[in-house]
Amino acid sequence: MGSKSVALIAAILIISILTSTKVTAQGPFGIIKNLLQENVAGNPVIHQKSEYDFDPEVAKKRRQLFYETHGYRAEKFIERIGVGIDGQEDERRVEQSYRDQGRLNGEHFINFP
Repeated sequence: MGSKSVALIAAILIISILTSTKVTAQGPFGIIKNLLQENVAGNPVIHQKSEYDFDPEVAKKRRQLFYETHGYRAEKFIERIGVGIDGQEDERRVEQSYRDQGRLNGEHFINFP
């Protein structure tokens, strides 16, 4: 790279940084402070501490309800999505059972036609 192209890239970089920062009445020190704070340290909101009410026992209680409703690893839920909700669920189940006949647990990669 020539010195002209390096100078051009540096000028474009400086102009883009200066135009993206907030212009304040603090002058050049305010620009430098904003550059450091926004690009290195992060906004003060990031460093604020927050607390959440978290009870790990609730997840254990809700897991059983999820299994009853949607099945282990959501197998019932996936099946419900697969057959649709337009009133033709029974016909699709019959088609799928006919299609999957002879396959091991629906693993199509073993003997897919």
